[in-house]
Amino acid sequence: MAGKGILDGIKVLTLEQVHALPWGTGFLADLGAQVIRIESVDHLQDRKAGPFPGGQPGEEWWNEGGGLVYYGTRNKQSLCLDVTQPQGKDAFLRLVKNCDIVTDNFRPGTMQRFGFDHDSLSEINPRIITLSGTAYGYTGPWRRAGSRARTVDAACGLSYLTGYEGGPSLRASNNYMDHSVGNNVAFALLLALYQRQKTGKGMRIDLTMQETGVSAIGPAILEAQRGIERPRLGCGHLWKSPHNVYPCRGEDRWIVIVVSTDTEWQALVECMGNPDWAAASRPASHSAHHFETVLSRWQHRHELDQQLAEWTAGQDARQLMDSLQSHGVPAGAVLTAEDLVNDPHLKERGFFQEFNNVNYPHLGSKTYAGRPFRMADIPLVIESAASLGEHNQQVLRELAGLSADEIDQLQQAGVIANRPDADEPRP
Repeated sequence: MAGKGILDGIKVLTLEQVHALPWGTGFLADLGAQVIRIESVDHLQDRKAGPFPGGQPGEEWWNEGGGLVYYGTRNKQSLCLDVTQPQGKDAFLRLVKNCDIVTDNFRPGTMQRFGFDHDSLSEINPRIITLSGTAYGYTGPWRRAGSRARTVDAACGLSYLTGYEGGPSLRASNNYMDHSVGNNVAFALLLALYQRQKTGKGMRIDLTMQETGVSAIGPAILEAQRGIERPRLGCGHLWKSPHNVYPCRGEDRWIVIVVSTDTEWQALVECMGNPDWAAASRPASHSAHHFETVLSRWQHRHELDQQLAEWTAGQDARQLMDSLQSHGVPAGAVLTAEDLVNDPHLKERGFFQEFNNVNYPHLGSKTYAGRPFRMADIPLVIESAASLGEHNQQVLRELAGLSADEIDQLQQAGVIANRPDADEPRP
């Protein structure tokens, strides 16, 4: 980032791809660190991922994907360097001498084959912090297994717990694990920097996707040790009712209503206008007694859900949310991505950011999600999205100490690049 942030002066080399690690290093870049993304013309899947303006890749598709701005190269520098070649490896190791952090998300063994393992790098720079974000870690019988977020979603127990009542397991989210791991990457690296400030020594961090996921199902882990099986409940809850998603007026419009206490239940009944089926004080209502207590509401949750769905079906989701909230009932309209982009609350908080890539102004200004926290006098904005190899010259000259002739030789040898190979298939 152009302005000085909390991490100004911290230099990060990151051999990253896909989502989890780039999401984590993106936090450091936003906070002012110089994050150098090592890229390769042999692995351009992130730059092929889009989304592209109008749904079609343009003439320079490798620099046009929206995902690059969201997490891939936001506020980072791009060094397109082939570290598999001797000259590329030498340049990388020169950079290590002057950097604080090296991260990767290769399978265990890859960094060692390159000679980039922690022990080797710490001989060059004893203060170096290295982090590997892998599926299952550097130890254990699964250490060499590959993964995607979906497979780890299953291996950490989330898929087993997720599903509708009485139904099969379902995927929890398409990238829940990626974001969770990325958050842990940022947290672990900040802790390592703090520890190094006290000790003067570098550190090795072995971070796994599976353990990130397992840490998110703590209650189920405890229950399993007591012989308690946690059932799949869809959007339901183990003891709260109502606790579900209910239809509203319009196509595919919904609202979430959650009641935890008798007080909230009475507030919901009042908001509904004290219907006979819910008002236990009315003698004509025999079913209302099913809903008098927390336990009885849960025991009759299916009947309760049906009654509530009939009440909500003809109402506007946002207006109903406001009405329920005014009565003290936790409720939230189910918002689409389009709803969120135009949401007045998020706009007032300045959550979304408009970004126009100065390298490719024809793409136009786009709206991107910001960071979910505010820090006084510390801007967290998208200032740039690096083009492929945009910073080759700068990084190799300023950090690796290479001369203009040496950099030119790397260019001629194909060790560095700023565009795909001529035969690279378009996305």
